[in-house]
Amino acid sequence: MSALLGAALGGVIGYLYLTEQGRHVRGRIDPTLDGIVAELERARATGEKVREVAREGQRTLNDLVGEDRVRSAWESPEFGQASS
Repeated sequence: MSALLGAALGGVIGYLYLTEQGRHVRGRIDPTLDGIVAELERARATGEKVREVAREGQRTLNDLVGEDRVRSAWESPEFGQASS
């Protein structure tokens, strides 16, 4: 299986780089591949922004939950009895 795959891949590469028609095909494929690479880079950047927003949201939620816990501890009946 590996030998067949290697032979097929070698044939395609040889065609693309050693024949005039292959050079023409490469000339048509290159702009498309450049566009795909640019789109993948934009997707990666967008993914990083989404992760940063999620981390910031998690920090904010943790801060809010932490403040509520502290506030509820101060307002709890146990604290009121202990401070009286």
